[in-house]
Order: sequence, then structure tokens, then C-alpha cells
Amino acid sequence: MTANTVPQFASRIASSGIAAGAIASKYIAELCGFKNAIGFDMGGTSTDISLVYEGDLKVTKDWYIEYGYPIGFPSIEVLTIGAGGGSISWIDEGGSLRNGPKSAGAEPGPACYGLGGTEPTNTDAHLILGRLDTKLLDGQLILDKDKALESVQNICQTFNYTEYEAAQAILQVANANMADALRLISVSKGYDPRDFVLVAFGGAGALHSTYLAKELDIPHVIIPPQPGVGGALGCLLVDFRHDLSQTFVKRVRDTLHEELEKKFLEMEDEAIALLRKEGIKEEDMNLVRHIEMRYEGQWRSLDIIVGKPLFSLTQAIKKFHDEHERAYSFSDPNIEVEIYGLGIEAIGTVPKPEFKKVYIDGSLEDAHKGWRNVFFKENGGFTRTPIYERDKLPTGVEINGPAVLEQLDSTIIIPPNVSAKNDEYRNIMITV
Repeated sequence: MTANTVPQFASRIASSGIAAGAIASKYIAELCGFKNAIGFDMGGTSTDISLVYEGDLKVTKDWYIEYGYPIGFPSIEVLTIGAGGGSISWIDEGGSLRNGPKSAGAEPGPACYGLGGTEPTNTDAHLILGRLDTKLLDGQLILDKDKALESVQNICQTFNYTEYEAAQAILQVANANMADALRLISVSKGYDPRDFVLVAFGGAGALHSTYLAKELDIPHVIIPPQPGVGGALGCLLVDFRHDLSQTFVKRVRDTLHEELEKKFLEMEDEAIALLRKEGIKEEDMNLVRHIEMRYEGQWRSLDIIVGKPLFSLTQAIKKFHDEHERAYSFSDPNIEVEIYGLGIEAIGTVPKPEFKKVYIDGSLEDAHKGWRNVFFKENGGFTRTPIYERDKLPTGVEINGPAVLEQLDSTIIIPPNVSAKNDEYRNIMITV
């Protein structure tokens, strides 16, 4: 919406930043030819996970902001957990190693920042294992490995680990937490992760994404050209949108399609007026009709998109049964179906930036900047690993792991027995 509209619908800007990241993940996946994608945005304090199915971002009306305040209008469904580069590892009262949700933040930050932090974080673990260089942000940030090693001493003593085993354990616990979140937004809702691509961004996303893909059998990972600012990219891609809804409770068999058509036309008039206020031209307006349906006697409803004009409910009912089977592994055409509500998704499309294809000639050696010993558990310890400058990678070049790709805003880990390619849009496509 425009700034002029915000005072009227102020609560609609809640969580807008993480929604922008979800929009970016959808765009990046489509650019690479995928209609199903899981967005994985891992930053300094949290990880935001979203899902795109058949080209549509999943939307929810059941969400809330901090302290549990519920919000009832539709929003892009994003699952947020306390896992980021600054997430602190700690030992609970039962003697188990935990990770997050408490974070070291930017100040004092991870122990390796040398700003007073003493507790071990995911960033400290990556530094200990050689996955991060001691110089980040093109040398503007110097990391202190000795302080990182000091931070894990309590874990070493508790579990009789070496510093490297402690760091590996920290990352395994962090990955387990994030894998559970990925399952919540996919498997628990009836989606098979094997049918999706994982789009990883945020400053820390590319450090963890391939291991998460392995855990969930996701075949491909995409790392966009500037992963650290993926959410900002989404802000350039978003359309205007208003959602209108009204309660309409009636059995399908007792409902005339003419009755619904009249309701939809009334709502569309209101939707068009809202988009006109935003300065959207008629030819750039797209009005999508929704019917919320449920089995009679149930409280869970499913949102079904219907065409216009509405001549029949037969196709909508079939869609409902199919979607119920996917979401809950159950459907029964003999059970009475009930309409619960009607909705209009009013979209005003705007011009979007187009990214040119980039062709960089040369060989992989042109991007090679050195070697570093990096710890890979699957290799049994430290492995002499080539380090590449991502911005110099030739187009179409194949990189076989283990390898580390470095750039200004992120570091990409390519584990052993994994390959990656640099496409013409400068996305890194990792095949797990």
C-alpha cells in the first residue's frame, strides 16, 4: 500500500519485512524454473521460513505479533524461530545442549567480535571450524578465533569434547531446530519437501542450507546473488494488495451460485475503489475470488479460489475435497460441505525490475583465492578446502565440494559430495 493508506490500515504493515523475504524467495525460485519453493531467511537473530506451492505463496489468517496479540487479516504465512548467527548455545538443567532463542545480538555480539560477548554462538562455531574467515565484510570486520575458542570451554568440559567437537555439536543442534521448523511449514501441512527447492538467503542462510536440504531430502538449494539483502529485494517486487472478506455461512446444497455472484460483485466494487485510491489503473487490477469451505460440523476451513463469473460450485467442491486430502490425508465426498466465508484478493500490479543475464568467461581458477582447513564431519575432520571469490565465478562453472564461496554479505558452504553451478542470473544452484 502507499504511505497515504497506512493510517487507515496501520496493522497491515506488521511483519512486512519478513513478508518481503518470502516474496523474494518466490521470485528467485521462478527465475530458476521452480514453482514449489521453501524460503529460508537466516539472519543474525532469527530464521524466517515461508512456502510457495504451484507458484502461490501460502497465506494465513491465524497469526500474531509479539506477546500473542492475534491478527485476523490475511498475511503471507511465515514461520519464525530464534535461530541466527548470534544465537547462543547453552546447557539446560537436564544437561542437554541447546541453541537459541536467546541471541548475542549486534552488541556485544558473538564472542569472536571482541566486543565483550563471552557465550558461544553459531558464528563462533563456524569460525572455529574454518567455515568463516577471520576477515568479513571485505576486511572491515576482524574476528577473534581465540575468543571463540574460549567461549566453548564450558561445553567442552561438560561433554568431554574438543573445541572442534563442541563447535560441530553447536551447529548440529541449530540445524536440528531449523529442520523441525522446515517440517512444520511443509510436512505437517501435507507438503513433501522432496517436491521443493530451498531458497536460502540472509547473512547466515548459505552456511546451513545444504545440510538442511540433506536432512529433508530437498534436491536443490538456490543461493541468490546478494543473499544478505534478500528481504530488501522483495520490497522491489511486491504488488499492491488489499484483502476483503465477509462471513457467509450456508450449506453448499442450499446456496445458489447467483447469490454468491451478487456478493462477489459488491465486494469487487469496494476492492476497485481501494485500488483506485492507490493510483492503480483498471488494466493493472487483478481481482481473485476465494470461498472458505469446510466439512459441516468442523471448524477448520480451507480457502478455495474460484473463477468468475461464478456459474457453478461443482468445481469448487472438487477442489475442496482434493485440498482437504492433501492437507489432512482425509476427504469424503459424501459429507456435507459448508461455506464459511467469501473473500476478494485485490491486486494492483506494478512494474518490476528485470535482472539481466550475466555471462562471465574464464575458468574456476580465475575465482580461486586460496585454501583453508575446514572441518567437515562427513570427511572425519579438517579438510584442505579451496576458497573462491563468488563474484569472479564464470557463468555455468561447476564447483565440486568441499568448497567455500565468499562474498561481501555472506559465505556459502558446499560440503563434500555436493556440487554447485553458477547460472546466468548469478544464482548458485546446489545439487544435494
